[in-house]
Amino acid sequence: MSEPNSRRPFHVIIVGASIAGLTLAHCLSNTGIEFTILEARSDTYPDGAGLVILPNGARILDQLGLYQDVLDQGQCMVSHSTWLGTGHLLRRVDAGRIRYLRRTDYPVLIISRRTLLGILYTRLQRSLLFFNRRVVRVVSSPDKVTVHSADGLSVSGDLVVGADGVHSTVRKQMWHHIRKVHDANSSSRWLIEVPLTDSFAGIFGVAQSIPGLDRGDIHRTYGHGWSTLLMVGADCRVSWFMSISRIMMPGLVPRHTSDRACVSRIVEPFLEKHVTSNVTFGEVFNRSDSCIMVSLEEGFQNRWSWSRFVGIGDAVHKMAPNIAEGANCAIESAASLANHLVSFVNGSPLYTEDRLISMLKAWEDSRKRRTRGLFIISQCAIRIEATTSWVLKLLQAFLAQCHETGIGLLTSITSRTARVDHLPLPLPQQSSAHQLLNKEHENVWSMQLSLLSLATATSLMFYVLHALLL
Repeated sequence: MSEPNSRRPFHVIIVGASIAGLTLAHCLSNTGIEFTILEARSDTYPDGAGLVILPNGARILDQLGLYQDVLDQGQCMVSHSTWLGTGHLLRRVDAGRIRYLRRTDYPVLIISRRTLLGILYTRLQRSLLFFNRRVVRVVSSPDKVTVHSADGLSVSGDLVVGADGVHSTVRKQMWHHIRKVHDANSSSRWLIEVPLTDSFAGIFGVAQSIPGLDRGDIHRTYGHGWSTLLMVGADCRVSWFMSISRIMMPGLVPRHTSDRACVSRIVEPFLEKHVTSNVTFGEVFNRSDSCIMVSLEEGFQNRWSWSRFVGIGDAVHKMAPNIAEGANCAIESAASLANHLVSFVNGSPLYTEDRLISMLKAWEDSRKRRTRGLFIISQCAIRIEATTSWVLKLLQAFLAQCHETGIGLLTSITSRTARVDHLPLPLPQQSSAHQLLNKEHENVWSMQLSLLSLATATSLMFYVLHALLL
């Protein structure tokens, strides 16, 4: 017989030891909420390219006591340069000139995904994390949810959280349950899973140090049907990413491959293209120790939760990597969900399904507005940067000139930026909590005024010109 709600702690089953999943676990630690993490991999430190920790993610990591490790093992951005594939410089922005960064007290940090996952894992109570537990089925009932793994084992709890990436098993199982309960032929968009799109392929790699690419520098390059992003880390190794429009690729290419010969054939037309004035993409690619090609799926789900299911991170809002918000949005969503779970548990000892559904709906509504805006920006950015249309190329120079403002807006902390409510705000540089609060509200108005002209011009130009070209 199961223990009565009033006599047992709330139990969350987290599927996926991802950035989102591990962050959620840290947020739930010491709250009285129990959690179990199930991870399909056998290795806690998977290979992967670099990522950027922006102030919205950094503040949460700071609250969790992880930021100093990230700062010690990462590299602060020194400059951001935008180039054309011909080697022509469009704009260079020094990090010190971006006023929003100065006001948040957090720099833009370059760090490898492997390193960040290592920090999150090392500082976690690892007895609660189980590897080689690939989830194959989730069964939900009015009083519990049971997660079954491929090894024949199962775990029961009150809520299952899908932090298992863009091809989330939890999301698929959630929609399977929705279709069983509701009419499969329903035309309501709330009852239909949003299909993922893959208009671009992405190639990620890590290269040895290259003369002319200095620590802390980020280089973004626009090309005809392609774009690149290079980030030079603390060890001078170069984490790079290339997005290629599908129309620029051969007909038969795999959706996912790490085969060097296959990737070499795909990037061959771009080897002579410049990524800076004196460095070609070929130099970067030939000095790379590893590289992998994947489809760049994009998708923003209409529904993030149902019954005792909920998704966070790429499972529900997979965006292109061009604006570097994927990991940071995942960190935010994890912290925000933890806030609602803590309030839910503290509100009543009865963990009824109706109360849970109401709480998850409130969380979902609170997160969607901010996350959808960033998702749309990422959609626009990748299509403008890697356009094959001469009309949309007019936007490239415009965006390059606005990068200082754009970086400032994306890195600004406002009152809508999630944080861990049950933990104190960090006080960098001896700032007071009152000053930090003033900064948040000040940034809201400043950001909205700055964003108005930029968003209006960019959105109008992009969507109107795109419509004309269809």
